Amino acid sequence: MDRRQLLLAATGLAATAMTAPAWASDSAEAVKAQVEATLVRFFELGGDVTRGMTPPKVFISFTPQLSWVNPACTELHSVAWSQCPPPFQDLIAGWAKGAEMTPEVFFGEVFNAFLVPHELSHCIDTYRGQADDQSLLYQNEIHANRVAVAFWLAQEGGEARMARLMKACSVVLSNLPNPVPEGQDKVAFFNANYEALGGNPPAYGWYQFRMFLDAWDARKEADLQTLLLHKA
Repeated sequence: MDRRQLLLAATGLAATAMTAPAWASDSAEAVKAQVEATLVRFFELGGDVTRGMTPPKVFISFTPQLSWVNPACTELHSVAWSQCPPPFQDLIAGWAKGAEMTPEVFFGEVFNAFLVPHELSHCIDTYRGQADDQSLLYQNEIHANRVAVAFWLAQEGGEARMARLMKACSVVLSNLPNPVPEGQDKVAFFNANYEALGGNPPAYGWYQFRMFLDAWDARKEADLQTLLLHKA
């Protein structure tokens, strides 16, 4: 057993099925198990890239950031749909109007599934000391989304699962107003206004779902190992 396997064992993490759960009826404990299973699989597939990294501990509770890692990448935070306050659930329901996914399934597939390898990609950047360049915020987000797409494509049934999610994201994107002022570049605007956008869920959501779809469109350009080996 190598050091990485020992670390996973020490945290009590064990690989489980990667199939899509129900999400709506899942308890915080069930969501935690799903997130941990994804984390374990990510470290398995990371090979030499993730060797030597300590897996973050998973926490499931409602926070304004929803899905995130702390600066030291010792904690990975996510949230169960059942923990979200009703006004927030209503917000997601409005975003997902017209999508062929219920709001709770859309939420789970985004925040408890897709964004887990996304956040772990940021951890790799932090581990390498590559996460501090503010001029590359947009590029770093695109890269993390490409890693997430590639991760899920490496799972059994992942292509169909991602195709379904991206179809829903396309509908959600059409329900959100474009926050980029007319005549301005979307990348430059994102990098210059990152903090403000982060406090505006529809605006930041528009950007992320746009980047999800851009990452999906680029899915044939590089596999997971290639993406993990290179900085954004």
